[in-house]
Amino acid sequence: MISEKNYWDEFYRKHRKNNIPSSFAEYVTEKYLQAGKTLLELGCGNGRDSLFMASNGVSIAALDMVAGEIEYLNSLNVKNVEFVLRDFTNLSGFSNFDYVYSRFTFHSIDEICEDVVLSQLSDVLKPGGVFLLEARSTLDEGLNKVYGETHFRRYLNFSETVKKIECLGFNILEKQESQGLAIYKDEDPFVLRVVAQKRS
Repeated sequence: MISEKNYWDEFYRKHRKNNIPSSFAEYVTEKYLQAGKTLLELGCGNGRDSLFMASNGVSIAALDMVAGEIEYLNSLNVKNVEFVLRDFTNLSGFSNFDYVYSRFTFHSIDEICEDVVLSQLSDVLKPGGVFLLEARSTLDEGLNKVYGETHFRRYLNFSETVKKIECLGFNILEKQESQGLAIYKDEDPFVLRVVAQKRS
């Protein structure tokens, strides 16, 4: 895990200032998020999605394990968002959130860690709270990558991921596996999107 941490530390030093939110952040902000609600982001990276959602009135706690990036983001003193140095597979101490948001983070952990995160969602979310997930799917495995294969990347099986989330006591509000959702430069990956609501 040390080499993986070093990879992301170097990556975010080189890609620090990115004020353009992901298409997923724009989509969920328009369709699901409400000002005054609370959201926990799992693996915020350079903070672009948290900063965007916070600018729309959502109160954010954003987790990441890259200390330099967290320090930098907190130095911005942005309203409605706190950046927390934390491995997002450990969600102890976090509770009563309206939303949990994960974009391009589940494919950065192995399946054992994924199951650990999923098992904690019910404790983190309020009844009726919503889990928002986007990750690379197995259909993307053979396609070229802008950032190559120099770090760990796992591909999620769409139907298995949906079933896992349902079995944990969530109603699936939306599910999709497609290209055209996360285009970056010349890369058009296959991604899965799942929006699920914790049962009351």
